[in-house]
Amino acid sequence: MRNRILRLAVAATVPLVIPAAAAFAQALVLPPRLASAPAYEVPDRLLASRAELALTEAQAAELAALSAELYSQEKFWHASSKPWIAAARRPSPQSAFDRALATLKPAQRGPAVRALASTAESAR
Repeated sequence: MRNRILRLAVAATVPLVIPAAAAFAQALVLPPRLASAPAYEVPDRLLASRAELALTEAQAAELAALSAELYSQEKFWHASSKPWIAAARRPSPQSAFDRALATLKPAQRGPAVRALASTAESAR
């Protein structure tokens, strides 16, 4: 009985949650040019647009720490004599994008994606 009620509750909430999550996910997509870039470029490019995004000192410090962490992980991956083992530790640009956006306020996320897309276009 309890399982049946739980299944009905989940079935009732899924149509409400999925469209909202899909709309949010569509709005915040990693620009395609950054998908092949090293992961540390994502927070670096956000820091380059610091004034445009109106980042606070705490946000800038957190993005700088994220960039340093991702850079050291990338450096470790390149220095490894067994890249097939270290590949699991290599940071992906998508995870860097997600972590960088998590440091920003919701109002800053849209402009941040636009700034990343514009810097990716200018890097061509």
